[in-house]
Amino acid sequence: MSSQTVLITGASGFLGWNLARHFHGRGYDVVGTWHSRKPDHAVTRQCVQFDLEEDDAERLLAAAAPDAVVHCAALSSRKECEADPARARRVNVDATARLAEAAAEHEAVFVFISSDLVFDGSAAPYGEDDTPSPASVYGETKAEAEERVRALDSRHHILRCALLYGTDAWRHPGGFLAWNVGEPLRGNPVRLYTNQYRMPLYVADVGVAIEALLARRAAGGSLPSGTWHLAGPDRLTRHEIGRRIAAHFDLPEDLMQPVTLERDARYGPVDDTSLRTDKIIEATGIAFTPLDLGLAETARNCI
Repeated sequence: MSSQTVLITGASGFLGWNLARHFHGRGYDVVGTWHSRKPDHAVTRQCVQFDLEEDDAERLLAAAAPDAVVHCAALSSRKECEADPARARRVNVDATARLAEAAAEHEAVFVFISSDLVFDGSAAPYGEDDTPSPASVYGETKAEAEERVRALDSRHHILRCALLYGTDAWRHPGGFLAWNVGEPLRGNPVRLYTNQYRMPLYVADVGVAIEALLARRAAGGSLPSGTWHLAGPDRLTRHEIGRRIAAHFDLPEDLMQPVTLERDARYGPVDDTSLRTDKIIEATGIAFTPLDLGLAETARNCI
């Protein structure tokens, strides 16, 4: 059991809810925030409505008094980011900086959830020290937010997460599975790229990794602030992932339709944002969940 308080922004979202459940189950005092949809209170002591664009980060931190802040909330839709880049920067960059500043003021560890999409997919596999090269507004805002967090020179961890999947708060397939399983269940085909590679990350592994990082700090270990890559052990095309999904969820494989992603000539014909994960494995001992095991557990846990 832990006596630490963890503040999780975006606790009503897929990742945030799963992190809240993880830390609640491990005995942490969990405080969450939500914007448009209130989450299940069973996984938090308190959950407060918070608008990233308008509300006061300092007031939030003063009220919650957390030992650590895990910042999941974001404008994560690539389509919405492309449609309104100014709003994307207000939400994903400026709000992140304000929360990180408030966390530093209150001497809380700041954990920022970033993305493999800070890379353009032309030079995989990527290590933590590789220079970001985003190919989308969403990726640009995540890369800019990372820089704002690093500039504070405070206690922080930046976690670049690969494609997330698992079970959501309603025991439905969540993350990218909401579409990859949801559409075929309705009898609709999904178009999956044969030249786009990803390393699917089981959502439960994110909580394990964050807790391990926080535990090393709490124990006084020599763990520096920095950037960490989180990804599953399997590097597969989106179409190969779809075929695995079909097998585990008993879906017609012909609904997983292979197509080619049209790429900007600057980035080459293959979109591959695969991440090297040896740094966090060495630091924490985490064993990332293979895709087949994660899909099997997700299928068992869903209704």
